[in-house]
Amino acid sequence: MPHSERHEELVALLALGAPLGADAAELERHRAEGCPVCEALLAEGREAATALGASVDPAPPPAELRVRILGALGPRRAAPPPATPWRVFAAAAALLLAAVVFDDARLRRDREELRSRSADLAGRLHNAETALAERTLRARVLESDDMQMMRLGGSGPQSGARGMVYWSPKARRGILMAGRLAPLPPDRQYELWVFQNGKPVNAGVFDADASGRAVFESAPFPEAEAQNFAVTVEPRGGMPAPTGPIVLVGAPA
Repeated sequence: MPHSERHEELVALLALGAPLGADAAELERHRAEGCPVCEALLAEGREAATALGASVDPAPPPAELRVRILGALGPRRAAPPPATPWRVFAAAAALLLAAVVFDDARLRRDREELRSRSADLAGRLHNAETALAERTLRARVLESDDMQMMRLGGSGPQSGARGMVYWSPKARRGILMAGRLAPLPPDRQYELWVFQNGKPVNAGVFDADASGRAVFESAPFPEAEAQNFAVTVEPRGGMPAPTGPIVLVGAPA
């Protein structure tokens, strides 16, 4: 039986000790299914009602009132005295406090749900912005009139690896598409290098997926000219100069 606001109302009455009548069986079936929301609200309501009842001091009626009442009754047997005002006020206050407790619990749940939804939407927006930026960069490189293609072949311990670099001197960026790359330990990453004036320049680090494929958009290069490209295995985060084995290497076609 799905949880509803009706169940919360019944739990509030149960916490105050009020009779539920025909609704008692429905609430028992719902609680038997194990509803954490109702159980938490019932515990909070009982706690609040107990605390309020203990905090109210009884106020005895004036002595002359008792004398007048007994005199009016005469020899007849007096009926049980009605509830004193302080008990009526305490019950009303307990009911009010229980309502406040339940409303507060509901507001907390709504607030947490809104917070979760906001975080989810923020994550989706970030992913969408990132994807848009990537598509924009790829269009700028791949659709540029000066785009060049560089084929990379496997080397050293990964002779079966293959790759292509699409490079735009105007954009000063390249896009690497690689395959057949070997899996690396968690503390290692692949690092792309562009050779300019005979020296390797760090173009960023990347990871391959489980099938050994990778699509990587390089960091901006300091110069437009690209003489060669290579990929090495380096400590995670990259190094300022190559230190590990070369696994891909090529030259402009």
